[in-house]
Amino acid sequence: MSKLFTLKLLRPNNDALIAAFVGGLLVLLLTKHSGLGISPDSIYYLSTADSIIAGKGFYQFDGMPFVMFPVGYPILLSLIKLIVGGSFLKVIPFFNALLFGTTIFIAGIILENTNHSKWLKWVVLFVIALSPSLLEIYTMLWSETLFITEIVLFIYFGKIYFEKYSLKSLVVIAVIAAIAADTRLAGVAVIATGGLLILMSPELKWGRKIQHELIYGSISISLFVMNLIRNALLTQTLTGNRQKGVTPFLENLKYYGFVLTNWLPFSKWASLMPTTIAFLFLSILIFVFLVRFLKSKEQHHYEKLAVAFTLIYSIFMLTVATISRFEAINNRLLAPFYIPCVLTISFYIASIFKISKTGIFKVALICVSILIVITLFFQYSVTDRASYLENIEGGIGGYSDDDWFISSGLLNYLNSNPAFFKGDKPIYSNAAHAVYFKTSQSAQILPERKYAHLVSAFNNKPAQILIWFNNEDNREVLTLQEVANTKKMQIMCKFNDGVIYLCTSK
Repeated sequence: MSKLFTLKLLRPNNDALIAAFVGGLLVLLLTKHSGLGISPDSIYYLSTADSIIAGKGFYQFDGMPFVMFPVGYPILLSLIKLIVGGSFLKVIPFFNALLFGTTIFIAGIILENTNHSKWLKWVVLFVIALSPSLLEIYTMLWSETLFITEIVLFIYFGKIYFEKYSLKSLVVIAVIAAIAADTRLAGVAVIATGGLLILMSPELKWGRKIQHELIYGSISISLFVMNLIRNALLTQTLTGNRQKGVTPFLENLKYYGFVLTNWLPFSKWASLMPTTIAFLFLSILIFVFLVRFLKSKEQHHYEKLAVAFTLIYSIFMLTVATISRFEAINNRLLAPFYIPCVLTISFYIASIFKISKTGIFKVALICVSILIVITLFFQYSVTDRASYLENIEGGIGGYSDDDWFISSGLLNYLNSNPAFFKGDKPIYSNAAHAVYFKTSQSAQILPERKYAHLVSAFNNKPAQILIWFNNEDNREVLTLQEVANTKKMQIMCKFNDGVIYLCTSK
């Protein structure tokens, strides 16, 4: 029975398997030199996974509770580490390649189930597989790798639920939404998508609708609420210390538009008007979303889920970026709706081709489509090639590249002298994440000047050691001059890329 099901699934999706293989192969090629890219966020995930394995719970490398992100991704990393042991950094690129390939394959099943023509299915699959946006994500040790896969699964199983409204399929999408919200805080957009679509469904009577909302809501928010309660008990905050936003909505809209222009063909031209592109894109999303529900038919189609998620996720990110302070809206933050967006566009392209019956119009439409596809593939291939040449030279930018992991005299010294961390003085660094990645030793993060209480605590310590890296570009933490304003700084060791200081009170 299972063999028959597998054959039934694979036969019409051989093209999806090929695209999945290509996407996975590209991840491996881009990470060939030094493995996945490692950013500060990656170290939070990795160190928390190490803490879980050590039986210490959800704590990060500096000894603080892990509260800035949900715990789902570190749990997954800890499971992989338990299985592969010391080979983790060598194995994890293959895991990401498998995850990306799986995501592409599921997208292929969705396209097959919408009765797309084969050529359109091929185009969409390879747009996804070659996408610099997604390859940037899957070549890094980031939770978005898992989150994107969960979103595509939610769309796939969501269609099954909205066809029959069975309780079994309802529980499935509720569990997927719960795991997504425990992977990324932005997973609340997945929860909201399911809740809104159930509420607006014209095929459910109100009594059954309320029942389904209660079941879906209680399951989907369960892990997220547990995570928030734990954070509140440990730190008296829900998601760590977060500052009020300093970027106006219109500026965030511009950043949002810049990301979209990099996804589009003719990106150089489109990048000249990012705010206009963003406004038009959101307007079209809202229009399509409303039309779908005003028509009140074919509500089970994938496009309803894809459009709804893209719209809700976009509104969520623009709102959060405006009211809370974090990195400017970029590809990493918006990549989770890349595949839903591409799927939505393909659905309506297919519809346009079906209704175009005039010979001249159809020929013109085909010619324009071919031009757009060729431009997009050329644009993507140029970007992917440039990334490959850059990565094969010195690794992906971050703590795993050659400049940090191999050539750093300071890190090599710390790695060969573990006794350095056994002294009685607290150790701080402007790149404590890099110290942990190279040495597995803990150092405190040099305080960010916006947190006055942390700066005061640092200044009031009678003595501490400061590991300073010249090539760390974190402008939020105290500068050397700001430290020197309150501390006597004595050079202990000097290296090609940094200095170790003994800091004492003036």
